[in-house]
Amino acid sequence: MSDDKDAVEIIDPEVQQRWNEDLHAIEESIKLMLTNHLQEAEDLLASSTENVAQRDFRFDAGDHDMRGCFTFVSALMSLINGLASLENNQLDTVLQRVRLADEELQLDNDWAGRTVLRGLCNLVAGVVEIMQGMPSQGVWHVLRSWFWLRNLECEALKFEGHERGCVRSTALLALGIFNLFVSMLPPTAVKAAGWATGFSGGRDVALSQLRECWEEGGIQAPFAGMVLIGFGVDVSSFLGELRAERDQRHLMAREILDWANREYPEAFFFAGLEAGYLAAVRDLEGAVAKLDQIKASVENLPAFLFLVNVRRATFLLALFQWREAGDAFSDAVKVYQGVGRRALCPSLSLNSHLCYSRAGCEERAAEMLETCRSYNKEKKKWSPLDRASLRQAEAAYRAQCQAARAEDAEEGAMEGDAQDVNQEASAMESTWRPTMMLYLKICLVYRGVNFMRPEAAKEFLRMVQEETDLQKDADGRCVGLCIQAEAMRQGEHWEEALKLADDGCALQPELSTAGIKTGCLHFCYLVLAYAHFAQGRPHAAQEALAKLSSIGVSDHFFQKQVEFKATHLRRLVGAEFEECYREISVAARSQTKLVVELPKGTSAQWDFILSSYSIDFAAIFIPESGEEEELLRVEQHEAEAGPCEGSAGPFASAGRVELVFSNSFSILRGKSLQCRVQPNSLVVHEEK
Repeated sequence: MSDDKDAVEIIDPEVQQRWNEDLHAIEESIKLMLTNHLQEAEDLLASSTENVAQRDFRFDAGDHDMRGCFTFVSALMSLINGLASLENNQLDTVLQRVRLADEELQLDNDWAGRTVLRGLCNLVAGVVEIMQGMPSQGVWHVLRSWFWLRNLECEALKFEGHERGCVRSTALLALGIFNLFVSMLPPTAVKAAGWATGFSGGRDVALSQLRECWEEGGIQAPFAGMVLIGFGVDVSSFLGELRAERDQRHLMAREILDWANREYPEAFFFAGLEAGYLAAVRDLEGAVAKLDQIKASVENLPAFLFLVNVRRATFLLALFQWREAGDAFSDAVKVYQGVGRRALCPSLSLNSHLCYSRAGCEERAAEMLETCRSYNKEKKKWSPLDRASLRQAEAAYRAQCQAARAEDAEEGAMEGDAQDVNQEASAMESTWRPTMMLYLKICLVYRGVNFMRPEAAKEFLRMVQEETDLQKDADGRCVGLCIQAEAMRQGEHWEEALKLADDGCALQPELSTAGIKTGCLHFCYLVLAYAHFAQGRPHAAQEALAKLSSIGVSDHFFQKQVEFKATHLRRLVGAEFEECYREISVAARSQTKLVVELPKGTSAQWDFILSSYSIDFAAIFIPESGEEEELLRVEQHEAEAGPCEGSAGPFASAGRVELVFSNSFSILRGKSLQCRVQPNSLVVHEEK
């Protein structure tokens, strides 16, 4: 309702009653979902949809067809329910529901609420596609949502009418999540998609919008609160924000958690976030106790139980409770095995083995190592983390065999055991360092030093120093120095972090290729840049980031983690970004070709985004000797379809891949597109 007393909205009582009923159904379904009654929430939305379908809509009187809204909320329920119960193909189901919601929204009259929800449909579809392993397509859909969201500041945030509370709350949430997502994207992804959509985003604006959404207490307040807590207690430390800034975020998180305890008591989502908050403020014992409380309430929800076990394990590691951490990792594996899931089982089994080994529980350690190795026999496309864990498990097994029998006997026993394992090894695998591997996971993977009190962090550093002193090769010393430097960075001891990182970087000429692929050298340069920035030397930080980019090995173990952290730091220091996308113009009745030179044994990945209309595309491999091979052909690829991407290799012989963009079918229109070829070290040239 307007603040102007002369502009009072007059609503038909029947229309107002319908709106109240529909809004109540949405609010109740959200409350049921947040308090772990997922199926009841789904049933309520289904019955509400049936009721709406019977109506004779009076759009001219302010009536609305809310079926699209119900279907969208149902899609979110499906996402949470599917992930919680570990149902197969749950993400496909979510995408189908989101697309159905978008279709049903078009049955409603044209108003600000419909615009907001259509933007959210694209936003959620993009996030789901990223979860499905389609990052280019997902980012494209997220940023395409800007076509609907870009006018919300004037259309939705200032909306006047009986629907104002719902519309404004949803608009603030949509804009906040969109801007927050964009603020964390790698610059190349932002550049490519922004070129086609014209969006703009910012983290400060995002967090302000989310805060407004929560403070106003509208229908989307709980979701905005969850995002704010998650960013403040987890994402903030992942990005490497300084503790003074994180402390302020923790105060806000505590305020939201206190509100949630009143409004949504015993809600799993907020309880899980509170455990993360307690760890972030260095109350690890409290965090573990909170997770223990949650565990009993999620026994029938495998995914939630899995997450609780993994989170408990990481906190127990930071408490140096090795055996208990091993038990928690083992329990997480059992949950997945119980529902027929395999992803992450090799990695968590190996984690359990490392914990038991450190605790001196040799029998349990051997059992979990065999559990990990058993997955070598599975025919599955493993994630990079699981592939590394399987290789590491074989390295651990080889080390055990060498300690127990003569080398020739060991080789005979091993000949058939590891035939399915990828033989590419890192320094951590070729020379098995189990204790160092455990410390690396605590510090670099789980960021555990952030959770430790000062005396515990000091003890952890002593243990790492002791293990580093035992290393006889440069690869091992670099790993140890990297862990120590990152521990100092997390504790914000900048002089010590700077020295340790510098010592690690100085080992670069002595490192093997396998040693560089551990990613520890990359992490040392990253810590170096953070330390310079924190001490007020932005130019030195830029120089360290430039050296990080110049290493040339992009497929290291910490590739994604380093990329996100470096992106955040580059924005802080104002460093220039390498432009990975090239703009290509294809005239009417012609074609343009990108030629990628490929040395023997190398691979290539590509993706392109078309600005408008359509284009034909083909990727062809031409070896130095032999017949050419067509890798991919796409006819009439539409701009609306988003990115087109592909990969090829590694190839047994040297040659070249030709990426051919054909516009020969178009008589009048030229076409423009952006194309990226990776890795950046490949030689690429354009031919008309």
